Amino acid sequence: MQLPPEYRAFLLEFNGGVPSPSFFWIVEPTDGSSVNQFYGLHDGPQPLSIHTYAGIERYGIPSHMLPIGDDGVGNSICVVARGRMAGEIHFLDHEVHPYDDPESTMGITRLASSFGEFLASLRVSPEEEQDA
Repeated sequence: MQLPPEYRAFLLEFNGGVPSPSFFWIVEPTDGSSVNQFYGLHDGPQPLSIHTYAGIERYGIPSHMLPIGDDGVGNSICVVARGRMAGEIHFLDHEVHPYDDPESTMGITRLASSFGEFLASLRVSPEEEQDA
């Protein structure tokens, strides 16, 4: 699996972590979530290491995608690592995507054409905006 250059650069600079702001729209303006954690390249806690998701045990994730983060409630933020959509960022909804049929597109929503575009789209959540 080939990681997109801008995502590789992000890993070299930040090695995962929690972005601020972290909110993103899945379907604007009705459905959104927040990045809980971007995974890093390390030997630390397995759930926070990208190596956990790049191995043979794919947790029902489509073979052309790699989870690079999560929203803290079981959903994955994935990068398309090969094929015509390589570099795109997608949201995998664990309540809709059939893990026993990982190549299904059910429950998968395109968020951005690139990792940089996804990072640029992160914002303060509507609830935080109201409180300000």
